[in-house]
Amino acid sequence: PIRTFATVPARPPQRSNADMARALLARHFQLEGGSSLPVLTRFETPVRVTVTGRPPPTLLADLDALILRLRREARIDHQRVASSTPAQITIEAVSRARIEQVLPQAACFVVPNVSSLDEYRRNRRAPQTDWKNLRQRDRLAIVVPNDVSPQELRDCLHEELAQALGPLNDLYRLADSIFNDDNVQAVLTGFDMLILRATYDAQLATGMTRQE
Repeated sequence: PIRTFATVPARPPQRSNADMARALLARHFQLEGGSSLPVLTRFETPVRVTVTGRPPPTLLADLDALILRLRREARIDHQRVASSTPAQITIEAVSRARIEQVLPQAACFVVPNVSSLDEYRRNRRAPQTDWKNLRQRDRLAIVVPNDVSPQELRDCLHEELAQALGPLNDLYRLADSIFNDDNVQAVLTGFDMLILRATYDAQLATGMTRQE
């Protein structure tokens, strides 16, 4: 049996409001490759998550713990539903070999406007699966490996689910965030939760420009 530990709230971010605002804009309006995004996108309906494929025993427990944190700390209306229920986010668990056939350098990934790895494979060169063309979030797929260690799978869940919900850009200067290419953090931090909470604040909405 794998040891489990109680989930506790993350340490609050030690940053000024101005710095948080700069980080929010930098992460929402630019992609890692340098492309600019014209508008903010997020889910405008309650977010339902389903799991398909062949998930290992630890995945559902880790996912439920993460969803509970997102509800409590980021205040996102978030819930896991049965695989037969329509959902905004589909997490598909497949072998690492299948992932490498599509994206050889990726341990796991999230992609818009599809609900499975096969659907992404068929549409990977289509405009709707390119983040640069995203103008609203309706459905996304997260593809994770089912034959890796529980810790590696947990890391994938934290980073990809947060990216499916919110900011898309990684920044090297954010040492207190999971969205850092140096992989300093393995789970969502207090900084990340506050960024997500701000993303889903009632004063913001899909379609807003950076200036707005």
